[in-house]
Amino acid sequence: MKKTSATRGGKAKFADWIGDIVGKPRYLAYAILVHVGFIVLLVFSLDWSSTPAPAPAVNIVEAVVIDEAKVLAEMEKLRKSEARKKKQALDAKKKRQQEERRLAELKKKRVAEQRKLKEQEKKRQVETKRVAELKEKRKVEQRKLKEQEKINEKQARLAALKKEEEALDKKHKQEEKKRRQQAEKELQQQLAMEQDTEREKKARTVVAQYVGLIKQKVERNWLRPTNSKQGLSCEVLVRLIPGGEVVDVRITESSGDPNFDSSVERAVEKASPLPLPNDSSMFPYFRELKFIFKPEG
Repeated sequence: MKKTSATRGGKAKFADWIGDIVGKPRYLAYAILVHVGFIVLLVFSLDWSSTPAPAPAVNIVEAVVIDEAKVLAEMEKLRKSEARKKKQALDAKKKRQQEERRLAELKKKRVAEQRKLKEQEKKRQVETKRVAELKEKRKVEQRKLKEQEKINEKQARLAALKKEEEALDKKHKQEEKKRRQQAEKELQQQLAMEQDTEREKKARTVVAQYVGLIKQKVERNWLRPTNSKQGLSCEVLVRLIPGGEVVDVRITESSGDPNFDSSVERAVEKASPLPLPNDSSMFPYFRELKFIFKPEG
């Protein structure tokens, strides 16, 4: 019974194995190769010279069972080997896919870097072009400034020459004006001198005339002191204001007789106001008036 169960179990496994083989062509090829090898071993192990004795049925069943077990073991090894290979293939595929993804990412990153480098290069070229344009513009501006500086220098020189010319012309005009003014001044002075001479002549005449009148009025107001000698005289300085009023009287040269001098001072004060000409322009000649007082008799 145990052998029968084992046989049945072996047959069941064998049936499953056959199913796997049919479902998987690769396993079928492996199975065929195993059986071919097994048959070759059987052929070379048989004795073809004598007729073999018939073996008991039980032993044949056991050999078949053993052979099937070996085949199943080999097939299990093949399955496990195939599974390992499949797993290795899957792992390799995953690794390859990961590597491909990594390479794709690296490629994408490299493309992005190249694009970035191209943009940077383009930007750098734009900046370089802009810098070159600015340099050229600065050169043009510098040339313009130099030309403008030259123009300004010429204008400054022209302005300086014009200013110098104006200064010389002004100086010449000033000198001419000074000469003209000096000539006019000299002429005016000459005229003034002539006028003064005429005025002085007239004034001296008028002063002489009015001094006589003043002396007469003072003498009319003079009282001879007692014991005064005959023929005494003194010089009198009189200060007047317009209208002839006496504001001060002083003896500048004494007669030698104090009483006589005092009497003359009192006579001048009593004679105030003294006679003056009606022409007010003549008053400066009478502001301070000196005369000799010498009474007659």
